[in-house]
Amino acid sequence: MVPNHEPVEITGTELVHMLRAPRSPGGCCAVLDCRPFLSFSRTHIRGSRSVNWNSMLRRRSKSSAVCLEWLVADKALLGGLRRGDFSPVVVVEESGSSVAALRSESLAGMLLAALRAELPEHPVQLCFLQGGFEGFSESHPELCFTSRDLSTVDPEPVGSGQRTPSYDQGGPVELLPFLFLGSAVHSSRRESLAVAGITAVLNVSSSCPNLFEDELLYLRLHVEDTLVADIRACFSQAIAFIDSVKQRGGRVLVHCQAGVSRSATICLAYVMHARRVRLEEAFEFVKQRRKVISPNLAFMGQLLQFETDVLCHG
Repeated sequence: MVPNHEPVEITGTELVHMLRAPRSPGGCCAVLDCRPFLSFSRTHIRGSRSVNWNSMLRRRSKSSAVCLEWLVADKALLGGLRRGDFSPVVVVEESGSSVAALRSESLAGMLLAALRAELPEHPVQLCFLQGGFEGFSESHPELCFTSRDLSTVDPEPVGSGQRTPSYDQGGPVELLPFLFLGSAVHSSRRESLAVAGITAVLNVSSSCPNLFEDELLYLRLHVEDTLVADIRACFSQAIAFIDSVKQRGGRVLVHCQAGVSRSATICLAYVMHARRVRLEEAFEFVKQRRKVISPNLAFMGQLLQFETDVLCHG
């Protein structure tokens, strides 16, 4: 028998109270954001989780019903929802007004249906946010996270008071014991490369020079940072190169001009492939280590396509 978890419509003010309430024996509040990942990555309710719809999984299934695991890739979150660790569970879309206005084929509609079918028998409060994220962010911006737009970092004007651009500051960052991410300036500092134990360099550009070819192993991927560039076509070659360096006990620096878009995209693809994680998790992992990363929108779209390859085909 399917539990009768009828969703309750709540206001932004009611959600604020839920978010600020102490954790109870019945669980804590879980906010599931149904907006596109790119929108979520730019701004979202603090502590909320992104929910994505993988249409390939549904096409491969003989069932017309949408399973919760197709929408919630985070296994820990999925398990918590099924056990009833979270209550209330709040579904959020961009600007939804009411449950009645939702189309059944919309992501929010499918998520509510899956939650109703799979939440445990014991009481779990299922909610839908009136006004969606748009209304909540206008009324309660202090409870929303907004990432800085660093897709283009503007250096200071040339002159005696010139400051080093943020993307060139410090040194290359370690993502994994054998994988580093940085800028062209980082790739030009031989001493810092030696200190980091870098033995190979993956140059994701058409113009940055390979300065130490007599000492280090290089691979150049000719990619422009444009909305028409097909960087996804380079993923397999880049992953194979990084893996080969790892197998030899070496360390590889991946860089482009600024270490913000092209090289960050390659590193995200590698982390997704190596860890078998979604783009959201890989992005958070890399951004925690190099805050200036910001792949262009076309690259983010290609990474989302690659996510399907990684999670569905292994």
